[in-house]
Amino acid sequence: MKKLQLTLIVLIILLTSALIMAKSRLGKIEPISASHTPSKIESTEHQIPEAVKLALEKAAPTNPTQQLRKFPFPYDAMLAISSDIDLTTLEEFEAYHRFLNTKEVTPAGPGLGLDIGDSAWLYIASDYPEKIDQEGHSIEYSMSFFQGLDPSLKDADKISHYFKVGWIDSLHTFGDFSRNDRRILFTRDLAIAAWKAMNQRGFKPKVWINHGSETNVQNFGAYNPKRPFFNYQAGDDPKSRFYHTDLTLGNGIRYVWNSIGMNQFSYDDPLFPLKLRDGQQVWGFYRYTHEIVKGKYQWTWETHELPHQLTNQRLQQLVQERKYSIVTQHLGKGNEGFPFNPTDIQTLRLLKSYQDEGKILVARTVRLLDYARTWKYVRYAMASVDGKTYINIRAIKDPVLGSTTPSLDEIRGLTFYVDDPDHTRLLLNLTPIPENEIQRNSVDKEGKKSIGVRWFQPDFTDYTKTQRNGV
Repeated sequence: MKKLQLTLIVLIILLTSALIMAKSRLGKIEPISASHTPSKIESTEHQIPEAVKLALEKAAPTNPTQQLRKFPFPYDAMLAISSDIDLTTLEEFEAYHRFLNTKEVTPAGPGLGLDIGDSAWLYIASDYPEKIDQEGHSIEYSMSFFQGLDPSLKDADKISHYFKVGWIDSLHTFGDFSRNDRRILFTRDLAIAAWKAMNQRGFKPKVWINHGSETNVQNFGAYNPKRPFFNYQAGDDPKSRFYHTDLTLGNGIRYVWNSIGMNQFSYDDPLFPLKLRDGQQVWGFYRYTHEIVKGKYQWTWETHELPHQLTNQRLQQLVQERKYSIVTQHLGKGNEGFPFNPTDIQTLRLLKSYQDEGKILVARTVRLLDYARTWKYVRYAMASVDGKTYINIRAIKDPVLGSTTPSLDEIRGLTFYVDDPDHTRLLLNLTPIPENEIQRNSVDKEGKKSIGVRWFQPDFTDYTKTQRNGV
């Protein structure tokens, strides 16, 4: 009898322990290792069913503009400040980009945290006679990759660093070859040496901006023998000893400002095809550079002209018309130290308010140009299967640069109008775009819902500090 009682007690204890363990498991989600079956089920959920692939492959690739929102949600316009690096020292560059790009406390107040890029020079060969900063430095002190025309490096590491983090996105030709004595110092050998050094340091901008006077024979894209200011351009002439566009386009230049300034502030499309004298094609782009007052050019690309460039009326009109604007500046030009006065700062804060309110997306020049190109020439297919809509982004069918399968960064911001964003999936070449890269949107001003690829994450890092720390 005692043995039977003991056995019953043991059984009760065992049953009680089992119940406690079961309740514990029900109340707690345990981590699952990669080898566990649920992980495999989770991965298969992101695979594309064969029926969907078949439907997308049968669907004709298309680009109906009514399906694409013109700008990333919620914005109705896009603007870039395209700055030429003339007469800018490294110290000046770092000071004004801390204000423009970060949210650090600066002498001008809190930084703006805007995505504003800049340009760079490789060589300084100018005989500009005046001092370029408050310390009284001459033109040779300008921020440049090399020391003058010497192959020894000057600011190469800094320029490469700021290119990689986005504070530089353009090449203001190979350098400043403007000369009052009219001597021509540019050579093809300088271009060869430049691209070699740039490639070694990963400095490969896609944007080229012409510079200066007739001694800048490296310029190209607007040669006209009948126009005095354009008959000197020789960079794209294979018969010239100054020819370099075989190297320059071959090393990744996609977009070119060809020296033709515009008094038009905004455009439906900022790009136009540019055929060079060597037979190559590249994209040209428009920049707002001046006004015409009483029949004369009034250049507005100096820093203290910002209040005349970026008026509230102009910004409102840009939003209403849903256009692009590339505003030309020389942010570091001048010898007065920090380039912005209180009125300039007020204007820049006005621009920031338009972005904060979801009206104008401020983007560095290369991002604006990449987006405009992708938006116009993207090809995608749509299919509905089992109550879900699938959009497969296939290619960028570019008539100038050729058709390619884009990377994720090249399609950032693309936004599609759909009836049900929650039941829509975005694919890139039949591969699901990760959910954390997708943005599902409520109705916009047009009363339409949408889904898109997220724009680039804001980056307010003070890269003057990371470069000092060797990052």
